[in-house]
Amino acid sequence: MRLTKTAYIFTEGEIIGYNAFDEPIFGEAITDPFLMEWEPFSTKLAESSYGVTVDVQYRMFTYPNEKLKINQDIVYQNKKYKITEVKDFDKHYEVLVRYEGEYQ
Repeated sequence: MRLTKTAYIFTEGEIIGYNAFDEPIFGEAITDPFLMEWEPFSTKLAESSYGVTVDVQYRMFTYPNEKLKINQDIVYQNKKYKITEVKDFDKHYEVLVRYEGEYQ
């Protein structure tokens, strides 16, 4: 498998304290890079290929990575995506994602 693109697993920072209004203060967000390949995909293809009905716009191929879970945020080309399905095969993962918006 030839993986030529890099995406990042995005995790919000942990709560490190509270301000004067009792609102949480978060530490720095964490991004873990991983290699992958990317292709357009659709909900209809997900249903016929995998038998799942999920909101999906793209499919990623990557090496197995236990950090990739449903509802996990990832960042690719300064855009934020949400993982909607993870298919675990022997030597690779096929991850279905939907676009969430621009990453700031």
